[in-house]
Amino acid sequence: MRISTGQLYDRSIRSVLENQSDLSDVQQQLASGKKLLRPSDDPVGTAQVIRLTEEIELINQYKKNSNLLVNSLEQEETVLSSVNNAVDRARVLMVQSGNGIVGIDDRKAIAVEISQITDQVFELMNSRNPAGEYIFAGFQSASPAFQYNPSAAGNKYTFEGDGGENKIQVSDTIGLQMNNSGLDVFEDVFARLKTTISGAVGATNVAVDIQGQSAFDKFHEVNYDAVTPANNEFQISILSATQAQITNVGTGAVLDTVDFSSGNGIFYKGLEVSMTGGPGDTVNFQLEPPQKKNIAETLNDFVIALNNENISNSDFDEALTDALMGVDNSLTSIENAISTLGGRRNTADSVFASNLDLEISNKTARSNIEEVDYAEAVSELARQETALQAAQSTFNRVTGTSLFDFI
Repeated sequence: MRISTGQLYDRSIRSVLENQSDLSDVQQQLASGKKLLRPSDDPVGTAQVIRLTEEIELINQYKKNSNLLVNSLEQEETVLSSVNNAVDRARVLMVQSGNGIVGIDDRKAIAVEISQITDQVFELMNSRNPAGEYIFAGFQSASPAFQYNPSAAGNKYTFEGDGGENKIQVSDTIGLQMNNSGLDVFEDVFARLKTTISGAVGATNVAVDIQGQSAFDKFHEVNYDAVTPANNEFQISILSATQAQITNVGTGAVLDTVDFSSGNGIFYKGLEVSMTGGPGDTVNFQLEPPQKKNIAETLNDFVIALNNENISNSDFDEALTDALMGVDNSLTSIENAISTLGGRRNTADSVFASNLDLEISNKTARSNIEEVDYAEAVSELARQETALQAAQSTFNRVTGTSLFDFI
């Protein structure tokens, strides 16, 4: 095979240029710290690096979301704790107002403080986050969660938001609720369950009083029929001077036979039904529908009772019992909400820790693929320098060879 002088020059130049290119690549690897300078260096490795980088960026966003979530949960917990403390103070004042030695002037003084607490609670129920959104308004976070209408015939404090749950994604599979809706925390709180006398035949001096609220609540829960109102009426039939029978008017079912005493009546499931009568006389009572009332409305109703100079002692006692039950139910709802916040916070912390571990794992995997091994790269640099020097030093010898040198 004959090699022309042009071929010798081409091969020698190409060899020098290739060695210079290889040396330049090694220099860039050392300067950048990256082993992959272009996709063609390792197509499979480049694809893995891109995927791992996307995962790491997504995890960073999840970490930011977790921080936003924790800040939101902490703010709501602070607000609910403030509401809890204010309502606790109102409850103390309610109990104080029920003292027999408290007169009308004292009641009005108590009404002033509870009215101030009502305003405080109302403001807290309309708390906003740093972005100006109303915490407890659900999806309607641009407008106040609760409105106050002093001229309303019914409830003066009304919920204007919705039950929407604003969630934030903290991992690929887990989204956590940022705030509780005021519908769950404040609005959907049951008021005191009640019953009323609906009729009497023969019996006189009839009255009903709830002596055991817990026992009556259980009876109400088991027996109240929201579909058929007739099933919510019960009849006490006097069987003898010492016994009476309880029957469901709607179904006709006999529920129980209880002790009876004319003038005293019966005690049944937390109820004291007083009556005077004899065998054959009947008294009917019915379960009232469950009502829901937010804490601001409960406090406001009791303020009205405190300021009423003409209210009877029995009516005031009834208003006090209603208020205490409403307050206790509201406190339970608030405490449950705080508990759910704590549960979400624990989940967020756990997911955040998992994201950190996953981020470290992905960064390690990416580093193994794309980052340069300096010991190996320095050795390669020395090898490429030697190869380039050899190519350059042999260039003159190879290209300088001529047949005329042997003549």
